[in-house]
Amino acid sequence: MTEQAYEQMREGRIEEAVETFSASIAITPREPNTLRGRGLAYAQLKQWSSAAADFDAAKTLAPDVADNWVDLGMSLAMDHQMYPAIDVLEALLTRQPEYVRGHLELGRLHITLGAITKGRQQLQKALAYHPTLSERRLIESLLQEQATLDRKRLYRPDFAALHQQELGRGASWMQQLRTLFTRWRKTNP
Repeated sequence: MTEQAYEQMREGRIEEAVETFSASIAITPREPNTLRGRGLAYAQLKQWSSAAADFDAAKTLAPDVADNWVDLGMSLAMDHQMYPAIDVLEALLTRQPEYVRGHLELGRLHITLGAITKGRQQLQKALAYHPTLSERRLIESLLQEQATLDRKRLYRPDFAALHQQELGRGASWMQQLRTLFTRWRKTNP
């Protein structure tokens, strides 16, 4: 039945594929490939919460299949659950740190949220782990697009640098406070 459902998906009969996958799941509920297939069908129908539920079940049954993790993360993101999506992708990359698609999708999510520096870092990591030609082109395109946007921005603070600068100011302020307190103690025994 699962093969029949995949064939229905290839032919564009997505609703029928969902029904066939569901019938197959009723017979063998712990088959990760069938759950993943129905998740893919739900994703094509843009039923993100149903897709996420199936990808999550497939991930639980087959935790070493990285695509289940990525598809779960992307379904959550499409369902406007960006931070849970990032958590899923980060958990995947903890388990499989060289998985290119995980870095690629995590980078895209960070960029979508406006964390451009983190997004670039993830995309650079994806390049370092030998992506396929199509993945490499996509990564390079995303990096080039961000570089173009950076040139057009009138003002875009580098929040990481600002944070470090504030930490430096805080340290000097604390040092000044210690110096004043030490002088005061010396003059007021």
